[in-house]
Amino acid sequence: MQKELEASGDTQIFTSDPVSRQMINRNNITEVAYNVQTVVDAKHCIPIEYKVSNQNDSKAMGDMVERTTEILELTDFVTLYDIGYHIGSEFKTAFDLGVDVLVAIPEVASNAPDIKFNISEFVYN
Repeated sequence: MQKELEASGDTQIFTSDPVSRQMINRNNITEVAYNVQTVVDAKHCIPIEYKVSNQNDSKAMGDMVERTTEILELTDFVTLYDIGYHIGSEFKTAFDLGVDVLVAIPEVASNAPDIKFNISEFVYN
């Protein structure tokens, strides 16, 4: 396995699922998993694009915005992302494309202007 690892140039090998990778999910908890990015039209709930990877998704927003503009052939839309995508380089990509972005700011996520948007009020279903 060491020879295979060195030959591949990768840093991980998993025998149960060779293309999955150990990734940090939440609060520095790691899991061997995949990561899926999706773009869905909010009005009609139609999937527009998806991407499955084995890498952390903190820098996935820009690529998905770019892919969406190519598919839709327009930039007149607003994207909505969760707190994990609050990274300047990703905003720059969207800005350069002319796409508006809404994303939670990490420092104020628990102090949203409207109480129903506070993280303490959110329930996973």
